[in-house]
Amino acid sequence: MVRKLVLFTFAVLLSASAWAQVTSDFSFTIDPSVNIPLGPSLPDGTPYYSIGGGASIKGEYVFPFARFLYTGVGLDFDYAPLNSSQKGLALLAFGPQVGFTFFPIPRLQLKLAGYGGMYLGFGLSTMTYNPFAGGIVDVQYLLSPSLSLGAGASFKNAFSMYGNVYQGIGIHLGASYHVGAGGGKANLRIEPALRPVFPLFYSYYDEHPVGSVDLKNGSPSAIQDVSASFYVKEYMEQPKVFYRAPALDREQAVTVPVQALFERSIFEVTTETKVAGEIIVTYKYLGAETTERKPVTVTINNRNAMTWDDDRKAAAFVTATDPDVMLFAKSIASDAGSRSVPPAINANFRIAMALFQAMGLHGVGYVTDPTTPYGSALGKETAIDYLQFPMQTLAYRAGDCDDLSILYSAMLESAGVRTAFITVPGHIYMAFDLGMRPEDAKATFTNPQSLIIRDNETWLPVEITLVRKGFTEAWRSGSVDWQTNNAKGAATFMIVRDAWQEYRPVSASRVMKESVRLPDPESTFKAYTAELNRFLGIDLKPRVAELQNQLKADRTNAKLMNKLGVLYARYGLLTDARIQFEAAVRAGGKEASTAVLVNLGNVSYLSGKYEDAVSYYNKALNKAPNAAGALRGLALASYESGDTKSVDSALERLKTADPESANKLAALGSGTTVESQARAASADKEVNTWSEE
Repeated sequence: MVRKLVLFTFAVLLSASAWAQVTSDFSFTIDPSVNIPLGPSLPDGTPYYSIGGGASIKGEYVFPFARFLYTGVGLDFDYAPLNSSQKGLALLAFGPQVGFTFFPIPRLQLKLAGYGGMYLGFGLSTMTYNPFAGGIVDVQYLLSPSLSLGAGASFKNAFSMYGNVYQGIGIHLGASYHVGAGGGKANLRIEPALRPVFPLFYSYYDEHPVGSVDLKNGSPSAIQDVSASFYVKEYMEQPKVFYRAPALDREQAVTVPVQALFERSIFEVTTETKVAGEIIVTYKYLGAETTERKPVTVTINNRNAMTWDDDRKAAAFVTATDPDVMLFAKSIASDAGSRSVPPAINANFRIAMALFQAMGLHGVGYVTDPTTPYGSALGKETAIDYLQFPMQTLAYRAGDCDDLSILYSAMLESAGVRTAFITVPGHIYMAFDLGMRPEDAKATFTNPQSLIIRDNETWLPVEITLVRKGFTEAWRSGSVDWQTNNAKGAATFMIVRDAWQEYRPVSASRVMKESVRLPDPESTFKAYTAELNRFLGIDLKPRVAELQNQLKADRTNAKLMNKLGVLYARYGLLTDARIQFEAAVRAGGKEASTAVLVNLGNVSYLSGKYEDAVSYYNKALNKAPNAAGALRGLALASYESGDTKSVDSALERLKTADPESANKLAALGSGTTVESQARAASADKEVNTWSEE
């Protein structure tokens, strides 16, 4: 039981040390006392001694590594008069002590110690020299860091070879002087180190540092309830608290990251400027609350400024939801998708080509930034680059590699196409998500090595600085650059939407005072059509010629006919594709393959002949009941025909044949919510999976 009590007491004292306000390592204490004897007594019970008095002088030392623990030495003088006599016992005692100290509340100190040593007793018939032991309980109140007044009690037992010479309790009042504690004010050192602020990231600073501040408590005692905040009156509604701590011990130092919650108005800064700010630290010292303010000068950069220590920062300039960017991008993307041109490859490919050609038609060109070219600023935290927002680049009709990459990425993202930045030594360009499975892409393009395959996704690289040379040439150049640098391990790939998780884009709709005029729709369509035909001439015609030559040697080969039909279909030449598929059916007769029937269903579906599509898909399913392509096509064609029962049936079977496709088309089912059905109606239901079997 005693052991448990000791351990509990130690734990309490240890935990209480968190509130310790020891103001000095060394202190001296003087305690006059009234002594009440407890023994010894005569055989008849009469006490030897009556009430006496005394005084003690103590020097104490608090351990810096454990401020709840202290040690010291004391010199005591006690006088105990003999009962009913003119004589008395004088004790001069000297010895060490060790104890615990803690502050349950500010300024109030409790001390518990044991002590012992040797005493010299005189005043009676003989002089004695023997050991003694005792204990002390003290309560002290800090008037100031250097002076305490206190009261307490002590117990002392003076031994001899014949028994106890004296036992007694002392009640004392006293004062303690804490060496080097100084006056009653705290000494808190505040040393800020703020970096220039970039307006583009004004919301980023709410959770990330704009600098740091060193706090060091040079006070003789701990400070409690520490709170630090940062405030710039011109651009902050209120101070941003960035640090809280229950206490800073004496001589304790911390380095704290400074955060800020700026208002949107900081984004209006167009030239570098300096404004006044302050670091505000509030704390309690010896129970009194204090607030200290440290003035700082805050440099606010141009809103177009950025450093390239983290390439992901560029994503913050990709303002895809800017109304002007959306107007430019969506009008062109919609026009490219609605015109009667071959629906080549897929929607993402056509949108990317149309937007690229529109940029060139608008007159946008590549111009090197003479002051901060990308290559010289790359990876340097202090080298400031000035990037243009998308609408600025459209208005100026010029930009360097980063400006053009940002513009093209913003327009594609506005049209719903995912983009990525590619960085190679001294250069940045971009890529877009083709929206095709790698196996489909490899089967579609003549040179699939010109694509980037990552995480089962297919991306198409575009050297955006070649904006005036056309999409096909920019693709070829971007592919070569990727292959060369990626083989050396010198290329990095950063998906813009991933970077937005860290660096959110800022609405820049007020960057340009006037709207940018859109390119003429007819001119844009002609430029897009010309580039598409150019691409088809390069990528399609040689492959068509090769298959046609093979068919001349084997005119009834249904597989070659189907293969040629798939080639036409992938490039959007649906009429030519249908001719080849129907020829393959005739050549195969009743043995016509499931693949050909599914391909015919796809052509009918893409041509808007949904009943014909349903018929072909059902024929394919009669041959192969679990054909995933047929089930997927049947669900799509039935949805467009308004046959919800067939949609549900096809989706249910598709869950077994192809769970991934079933999940993507789940919104087509009749059991979904109104919102889901609305999304299904507006979703891209393009068919781009063809089988060459």
